[in-house]
Amino acid sequence: DPMHPSRLSEPMRWLLAEPGRLRMECTGFGLNLVSGNFEFASFIVIEDEEFWTRYGGDVQANWEASRLHQYSSRDAELLDELVNDVAWSNEGLFALLQGLRRLREIGGTRVDLPEIEWEIR
Repeated sequence: DPMHPSRLSEPMRWLLAEPGRLRMECTGFGLNLVSGNFEFASFIVIEDEEFWTRYGGDVQANWEASRLHQYSSRDAELLDELVNDVAWSNEGLFALLQGLRRLREIGGTRVDLPEIEWEIR
């Protein structure tokens, strides 16, 4: 059982110990008609700001990451650059936009994002 409490890291145990510290949602589902894959856009937010003070230095990238970038939900200009990066796959951009859209809905003062509207062409 990968989520058995004995296998969790200390930061993960802390997050799961109290309701409301962590929010996880599925923000979208898509069927890729080219590849035949289905995609679940997921949204994970650490709601308790104490986490970053306690465990921010313990967060590490997984083995697949070659480099990391940090973006603030209060930097609309930098996020605009990120969204318009040509390197996105269709499913990756879909998941990012769904996550940003949801973050704008629930983020309150911690978020300064433009409204994200869907247009069907």
